[in-house]
Amino acid sequence: MTTAADLGNGQSPIDITDWVASAEAAPEIAYGSDAIRVERVQGLPMIHFDRGSELLLGDDRFRLLQLHWHTPAEHTIDADEFDAEVHFVHINQRDELLVVGVVYRVGDGDQSLQRIIDQTPAAGQEDGVVPSLSAADHAPQSNGFYHYTGSLTAAPFSEPVQWYLARTTGTLSRRQFEQLQALTGGPNARPLQARNERSIVCVGCIGS
Repeated sequence: MTTAADLGNGQSPIDITDWVASAEAAPEIAYGSDAIRVERVQGLPMIHFDRGSELLLGDDRFRLLQLHWHTPAEHTIDADEFDAEVHFVHINQRDELLVVGVVYRVGDGDQSLQRIIDQTPAAGQEDGVVPSLSAADHAPQSNGFYHYTGSLTAAPFSEPVQWYLARTTGTLSRRQFEQLQALTGGPNARPLQARNERSIVCVGCIGS
């Protein structure tokens, strides 16, 4: 079992605050592949995608591996809490991880989330299921991203992970929130972790 003593000083999630605008490159998302399977890890449904969906960061290319979600959201923004958070997990040729997160608050329903909900089997029914989902229909869209270096938010809590949290927040209906939480068997958000003097920059935010 992983204990606090095993973890580093760069854990996630954190409160996104005191950020500065940066001229660093913002992620360019080029998704175009289909889902290939659903895997449940520690109760968390992960929808895996075939090769062909990429995130471009300067000259670096990260392949989309899978998406999953947490309810309530894990990150906060200026101490503001959200109801759900979707994570898009990527990897490059050096086996470095990059996660794009999108937070949602309860409001109007979201058709993209509903398609994910409808295509996610209940616990114990994942074997052989191929969700009818295209990554292109679920690519994160945002007016800038908050960027910092953190960790995975589930065991083994590995560091480092490059995080890009969308500045543009989404909405989901109360029913969708309940459906997402039912699919994970209840709340599954990790508590906020210490920032430990890490810097947070906002890329794609200058002039916006």
